[in-house]
Amino acid sequence: MKKIIVSILLVIAILSFPIFQLKQANTQALFQSATAQNKSAAQIEKAATHSRNAVQESADESAKLQQTTDQSATQLETENKPAFQLAVISDTHIDTHMPEVTTKFETALKDLKNIAPEYDAIAVNGDMTNFGLVGEYEIFKSILNANKNPNADKFMVMGNHEWLEKRIIPDTAVTDDELKNRFIDEMGVPGLYYDKWIKGYHFITIAGEKSESTMKAAYGESGRDSAYISDDQYQWLENTLSINAEDNKPIFVFFHQPIKNTVYGSEWGAGLDDQKILALLKKYPQVILFSGHSHYPLDNPKSIYTDGIMMVNTSSVAYTYTPEGGDNYTLSQGYMVNVYDDKVEFKAREFSTGTWIKTVTITIMEPNQQK
Repeated sequence: MKKIIVSILLVIAILSFPIFQLKQANTQALFQSATAQNKSAAQIEKAATHSRNAVQESADESAKLQQTTDQSATQLETENKPAFQLAVISDTHIDTHMPEVTTKFETALKDLKNIAPEYDAIAVNGDMTNFGLVGEYEIFKSILNANKNPNADKFMVMGNHEWLEKRIIPDTAVTDDELKNRFIDEMGVPGLYYDKWIKGYHFITIAGEKSESTMKAAYGESGRDSAYISDDQYQWLENTLSINAEDNKPIFVFFHQPIKNTVYGSEWGAGLDDQKILALLKKYPQVILFSGHSHYPLDNPKSIYTDGIMMVNTSSVAYTYTPEGGDNYTLSQGYMVNVYDDKVEFKAREFSTGTWIKTVTITIMEPNQQK
């Protein structure tokens, strides 16, 4: 009996051994697999963390690079920003019977504000009106105030057409003093000739002091468009030019009629004593003299001309003119002048197409560099 029992136990032991080993092996395998998985998961998490850190570092570096780029761009923009921006137009010839020139004036002002929204000043170099009538002044002011940069200063210059009421109303009793005072009142300026400081830059205007009818009576038909400059005005100009004059800072001078035989379109210029005026201006080589009157277009090389001083033809907003082609009511032109510490940039603009005609740059030299 004992033998039988021992045999049975021995068989059971033999049969149970592989199962136990298998279970043990399976348990060990599962443990090893779980351990491997945990290691793998840890490695994956470590790799993911490393990757996230790398991405974050890359993002941080990219942000730093972008910040540096933005700072560089801002610095470059600041360095390239003009110290002063001046819009210069002329000869708008506002006429109550010519709505097309009114539209062109509005277009020009909108274009100037589009290309230089923060320009500092706008100068209108004479012939705002066609005949100097009150109604024409009112239209001019309305369009100017509605379409210029509201923060920009204004500098208004009297042209020969502001004297022309008698041309359209022959029996008018208006006097020269009344026409002069009308310009002063309507344009809000202190006088027929005056100066003004705008953001540290000196603006000076001179102007003819007699009407077309008075000039014709005194000098004949050839003198009707000439500018009469009195001795008082000449003395005032001489004194005013010297005020705080700096060799390396431009002085902007405006005279509706050009000095004869200088800039493009000056063959029928100011006449009379204009050479005396030029001689005075040449004492200040930093003078930039703007003139209108001729309506000659700005694509000609002599539109900007140097003879002791720089002279600039400002063409016309209403229409251009050449002896060969006559009046051209398609074109409408003017300037955006960018003033830097070391240069002045004249950018001629075609307002009808919103395009640049040309750019002329002059260097401002320090006193010890000037000859």
